[in-house]
Amino acid sequence: MIELTTRTMEEPAPLHVQPTASNKPKPDVLDNLLKIFRQFLEYCAACITCGCYKGPNGQTGDVYETELMEGERRAVQNLLQYLESEMGEQPTINDERLRALCILTYSDNEELQRSAALCYGEISEKMTVPVTEVILEPLVVLLQSKDIQVQKAASLAVSNFALIGPNKNKDVILGSGALRPLVRLLDSSNVEVQCNTCGCITTLATTDATKHVILKSGALRPLLVLAKSRDIRVQRNATGAILNLTHLQSNRNELVAKGAVPILVDVLQSTDPDVQYYCSAALSNMAVNDKHRAMMIAVGYYDVLVQLITLISSVSTRVQCQACLALRNLASDADNQVLIVRLGGLPALHKLIRNATEDTLSAAVACLRNLSIHKSNEIPIIAEDFLPDLCRLATLTEEQEAQKHATGTLRNLAAGEHIKVISSSGCAESLTEALLSPATHVAVLVEVTAALAVLADEDDTKQQLLEIQGGKVFSKLVSLASLSKNAEVRYNCAGTIGQIALAEIPEDLLDRNVPGLLLYIDKFLGSSEPSFVHISLWTLLQLLNSAIFRESFAKESRLHQQLQAILVSKQSETIKELAQNVVNKLQRSASLDTGLGGD
Repeated sequence: MIELTTRTMEEPAPLHVQPTASNKPKPDVLDNLLKIFRQFLEYCAACITCGCYKGPNGQTGDVYETELMEGERRAVQNLLQYLESEMGEQPTINDERLRALCILTYSDNEELQRSAALCYGEISEKMTVPVTEVILEPLVVLLQSKDIQVQKAASLAVSNFALIGPNKNKDVILGSGALRPLVRLLDSSNVEVQCNTCGCITTLATTDATKHVILKSGALRPLLVLAKSRDIRVQRNATGAILNLTHLQSNRNELVAKGAVPILVDVLQSTDPDVQYYCSAALSNMAVNDKHRAMMIAVGYYDVLVQLITLISSVSTRVQCQACLALRNLASDADNQVLIVRLGGLPALHKLIRNATEDTLSAAVACLRNLSIHKSNEIPIIAEDFLPDLCRLATLTEEQEAQKHATGTLRNLAAGEHIKVISSSGCAESLTEALLSPATHVAVLVEVTAALAVLADEDDTKQQLLEIQGGKVFSKLVSLASLSKNAEVRYNCAGTIGQIALAEIPEDLLDRNVPGLLLYIDKFLGSSEPSFVHISLWTLLQLLNSAIFRESFAKESRLHQQLQAILVSKQSETIKELAQNVVNKLQRSASLDTGLGGD
């Protein structure tokens, strides 16, 4: 049976994008902040001396429109002392410092508000202990300031708390009410504010709960606008946030409804590897849904396929990987399977399969596996000379995912009209090597045994399976059919044994394996799965042609009882007919053997 391999990026774990920071040289915020605080304290001195003391820049106290209150002076002094000598590498915000930050935040003086936001920003870069809603309350107020400088520093501080602090900070940030002002800041005309805010939302959108809340907050519309920003940092963070939102199935439907697909397909043409990566990964996640796939293909007349095929040859390995995964999911539809091949997907995939490793290799072979489902793709895949590479990968136990998809691809191709080509290409040898290897994972064994069951339909392959390594392959199949814990492996091995039984099994090989064969048939006849009962009866009919097997079977009263039970059971008429054929064959053989004995 041919299977699709359609899955999201949530294997082995969801891909969560970290925000892109500004690539501009960072100003010495701490030095600037200390300078501001010292100027304020000098201003205080100017006020106290009734203007006789010259303040900053030679100005006297009466040139300032707003006088500092005593509480503000103490708050500035407190934070100045902390930043100059006490903060260190593990900053915290205790009650005293929080009170000082509150005073500056709620001050009517814009410079003090900026200072509060800058203080939060400086502390947030190193603070690794959890924040509380109380600590964040002044910061939420600062997010709502109309001053651009305050918005920049406050949004960066929230982003830092979410990114650098413990995971629980994200829930605290949402609980503090910060999301609503953050979403409003997405509409800011300042690119630094946009970058910080998008980055913060990207970081917050890493759990199912937060993703749902963020989508319901109205963040999607401005994020989609910013995904087309001319500032590459903003574009990266916006597309990264959208990607993180696509990991939740319920979000994908709303993303599509709000017009995300044409925007992502358009932005996919960006020359920036990060943006390419985020867009292709988001499209891959959304392509799990058949309706979403149809919409992607409809946008721009196959543009998404053309662009993803181009990205397979990207210099960035992670872009290559995501492009293959997106194409794999899009290739869940028959029409797309043909289109991807027609648009030149095979040469790009082949080059990648020959050179890639690990996740990228696995993604490329998984894509090829889905393409191999369509019959019209069989000849192009064989003509592209994939078979030697697939045979090599079938034995590559250190690359389990790639090995699994390679054997699955061979299985698909063998099920088509070119089984003789597959059989003569060395595939059977590679598959049996994987079968006999103790390092082969059970998930790979499922595909290996399925491929062998299909290939064993060829007479030459039957003979190969009997001869390879002196019959070890046949013995392994018998062992797995009776003892494997995986039902698919057991079933596939039984099917292969049944095919091999159509050939003449050497007597010594059969004799060695009779106990295992009887055990397998016993288990299958007693199975609750009709398909297992059916295949064991069909195999039994072939094995009973051998006198060695008949002699052993005749001694197994339990098996005879199981046959009689099937005849009066509620099994299908097909199964009952097979069981009756087995009984009839046993009776004829017994009569024949008796007659021969009498002579």
